[in-house]
Amino acid sequence: MAAIVLIAPAPAQSAAPSDPATAVAVAPLVTVEPSPEPGEPSQEPLAQPPPATNYAAAMVDAARAAVPKGVTYGIAVLDLRTGQSAADGTEQFYSASLSKLMLVVDMLDRDVELTPAVHTLIDRALGPSDDDAMNSLWVRFDGPDAMTRVATNLGMVATETSDDRSQWGEVKVSPAGYTRLYHHILTGMDPDDRDVIVTALSAAPPVAADGFTQYFGLLGGPLNAYAKQGWMYYGNELYLHSAGVVANYVVVLMSSQTPSAGVARANLSSIAAAVSTVVNQVTR
Repeated sequence: MAAIVLIAPAPAQSAAPSDPATAVAVAPLVTVEPSPEPGEPSQEPLAQPPPATNYAAAMVDAARAAVPKGVTYGIAVLDLRTGQSAADGTEQFYSASLSKLMLVVDMLDRDVELTPAVHTLIDRALGPSDDDAMNSLWVRFDGPDAMTRVATNLGMVATETSDDRSQWGEVKVSPAGYTRLYHHILTGMDPDDRDVIVTALSAAPPVAADGFTQYFGLLGGPLNAYAKQGWMYYGNELYLHSAGVVANYVVVLMSSQTPSAGVARANLSSIAAAVSTVVNQVTR
């Protein structure tokens, strides 16, 4: 008969915590947050898209950097897609021929009868910038009060009719205010009325009715633009302006500078070329 040997179990021994060779690591407690109930909004903030580039401001910055020394300037740009706008420089200038476009907008908004003769006067005033055509329209269609009406109706800041009601060239305009005029033409006017204006401006010849070369600024360069040009000698200064539409942007360049027409045109064209660089980057 085999002997039965009873073996007592060895007593359990615990390792001292200070003994790294035998210490037993204990995992820390992990707190688990309850899952949100279905439909419960997440507490994490939503990622915000980066702000849209303000190309209007970029164009104004580029134009300002290109202003030649000694030129008193005013610049404004309005992005027709986003509504963003920017302006810099002197706030108010004499309008020179820019008042011609203001008068035509007032006429069309008031639904004056566009007889063939009136239509021809509009085309002459806006395209070759014929002063005789403007004189006729100014007297016949209440030019002085038209300036006040259109400025008030469209919210054209820093815009006032002339002190001498016979002098349409001395209407006071601002770059920022003038962008409102084009915004109205392109977004607020009856399409047929808009076509009257855009067609006339797009047909502007290189030389105006008075013999002044009007291919400067936004016209006659790399920009595919239509614009109303303005020039007026006043004392020892030449008021020289170029205000129009380039791609999806209203661009208004106003200046008071040297009476040398050739130099003044070159100065304003260099500012427009800086705007062109940004436009090309945007539309590329």
